Amino acid sequence: MPDFSPSPEGGAALAGKLAEARRRMAALDLPRPLAARLHRQFIAVCDAVKAAGADEAFGERRLTAFLAALDQAAAKFPGCGNSSDNS
Repeated sequence: MPDFSPSPEGGAALAGKLAEARRRMAALDLPRPLAARLHRQFIAVCDAVKAAGADEAFGERRLTAFLAALDQAAAKFPGCGNSSDNS
């Protein structure tokens, strides 16, 4: 089984994008079922990236698909900013 050894700059870039995606997801106050589905999708992306033999390009594609789903969810619920901002 091949080991996953991302290139230093590629792995750091992907890690940064994952961190940004998590921050964006946390900033949304979505309905619980939708938030839970997006969270599961995000976990699947993270698992795919760190799986043995993972391919960075595949991880990037999965992350891009997740970000598209996140953008769609944010567009459906335009007033869904961070719940702490709703004071």
